[in-house]
Amino acid sequence: MTLKIVAAIAAFAVLSGCAWQTPALKLDNQLYQTSANASLARGAQTGARRLALEAANAKCTSLGSDISVLDIQSRWSFPVNGVAFVTFRCKPVASHKVG
Repeated sequence: MTLKIVAAIAAFAVLSGCAWQTPALKLDNQLYQTSANASLARGAQTGARRLALEAANAKCTSLGSDISVLDIQSRWSFPVNGVAFVTFRCKPVASHKVG
């Protein structure tokens, strides 16, 4: 009976829709990295990439800059979660001169 309860709790945890993302970490001058983790119910690797890209974009927006994605890496994590890492640069918004 106890094994069935443990298995049910484990199945619920896998499918419960957990996801998290880290704040952008500054690596160098205008160079940042962020990561995210998403369960199978939240899209696994695809969901993790989306969350990490949203965090990266939010960081550049908060600085009044445009995002330039340099690298995206994703992989599987235990038990069936997707993990993504995004390395990006925040570039100053290009001014458009007329005339």
